[in-house]
Amino acid sequence: MTQCLPLLPIYVVDFIGASLMVVFSLTAFYYSWRLTRLEPKSVLWSYFFWLCMAMVAFALSRSIGHILRFVFIFMGFPNIWNFFAPYSGGLNTMTFVSITTLTFYFPGVRKIIGRVKEDAKKLEEARIGLAQANKSLMDLNQTLEQRVEERTRALKISEQKFRRLFESSKDVIFFCNNEGRLLDMNDSGVELLGFKDKNEIIGKTMAEFFVNKADWENFCATLHSAGHIKDLEIEYGRQDGSILYLLVTSDLISDENGTVIGCEGIAKDLTRYKQVMANLIQSEKMASLGQMAAGVAHEINTPLGIILGYTQLLEEDFKDQKDVYETLETIEKQAKICKNIVSDLLNFSRDSIRQEKGPVDINHCLEEVMAVIEHSLNMDRIYVHRVYGENLPMVFADKERLRQVFVNILNNAHHAIQKEGLVGIWTRYNPAKKTVEILIGDTGPGIPPEILKKIFDPFFTTKEVGKGTGLGLSVSFGIVKDHGGNIDVESPPKEQGLINAGMETVFIVSLPAYIEGIDQEK
Repeated sequence: MTQCLPLLPIYVVDFIGASLMVVFSLTAFYYSWRLTRLEPKSVLWSYFFWLCMAMVAFALSRSIGHILRFVFIFMGFPNIWNFFAPYSGGLNTMTFVSITTLTFYFPGVRKIIGRVKEDAKKLEEARIGLAQANKSLMDLNQTLEQRVEERTRALKISEQKFRRLFESSKDVIFFCNNEGRLLDMNDSGVELLGFKDKNEIIGKTMAEFFVNKADWENFCATLHSAGHIKDLEIEYGRQDGSILYLLVTSDLISDENGTVIGCEGIAKDLTRYKQVMANLIQSEKMASLGQMAAGVAHEINTPLGIILGYTQLLEEDFKDQKDVYETLETIEKQAKICKNIVSDLLNFSRDSIRQEKGPVDINHCLEEVMAVIEHSLNMDRIYVHRVYGENLPMVFADKERLRQVFVNILNNAHHAIQKEGLVGIWTRYNPAKKTVEILIGDTGPGIPPEILKKIFDPFFTTKEVGKGTGLGLSVSFGIVKDHGGNIDVESPPKEQGLINAGMETVFIVSLPAYIEGIDQEK
């Protein structure tokens, strides 16, 4: 022992170092234990906890071994230390190996921790994204009802706009299925086709309204080949049998798969336009013929007068010669017929009659005409039905020429009926047009459509040869036009009251009402 005294400082340092190792290892173990308590799921703190536990074991085994060695040596029991020394060294080795092993695991633990951090970061990002999505979903959920309400309101407004356009349009708007059957039509179209209710027309095929079947075939072929039709003029038949002229534009309707499921279209009514154009053409034609007739009449009138004069002189000279006298009478008769024709031509041309216009009571004028011709009508059992409007305004006209118009129309009615029938006369005031209307109808056989278009043409007549010149209605047309009025004919008539009265043909004469204080000549 005396030989070891110089090593005392080393032993002291070894003793103190061993003691401090125990203290420090226990301190580290304590703090690692606290860290694991704070974050039990932390891999790093768990790793440090086990490492500190191994350090404590190593510190205790080494320090206790060193301390026991000094104790046994100083107490004089070196043999006991020699006994325990191998065990102490083995325990030290085992704890040291444990620490070393745990130290080697540290890089792996770092990688695990790095991956855990990355996963944690991703999870955090996912959590943040999920939170944002959740917030957006909550906002959407809160505003979904409001958005649905706004979209519904916008859709309703759009539907109302379409419905107003559909219902208020004056043109025909229609929808058909693939078989050509009507699915819907606006009120203007229903009314134009002569129906009272939409349900009467829904389900009918478009082909039923086409007057010419060739037009329907052309319509279908063009629509399916081109996909649309623009401004196709078609004749439509109304419920009452009258004809409409429509300008049709149509398009095919397809579903989301491109399959044709029907068509839609719009049609403009050209009937009034065509009537106006026809009347304009007729007026121009009548004016041209009137100028020509005036020239012809003036040229023929003079030689006719000379022939008639000389014939009458010869009749006085050959009264005693019966054969010659009868021949001269025939010449005189035919010359007078020619003179009457020339007179009608002059009346038609409105060039030879001096007009004396003034206020005329239409009802009184008609009664004056009936006083002359009613007897001849009654002889053939043709009776006159009068419905005169009360308090009718006057018309500014040449009374004699108006009588001629009424006589011509009534004579045509007489010829149409021949025997046993009814002639109807109606007068009324039209405040919308400010005109006085005279309607003269008959229960005759009616006028075929192909003749109806020519009835006012000069020299057109359906009477037998020698019984008419074909100028009566032409002259009447010219007289009415010269008074600023209009004359038209319907066969059959359109007004239900006229149909109920049995009328088959009706002439409608419209004359401007006389307004006192205004120069009617203008």
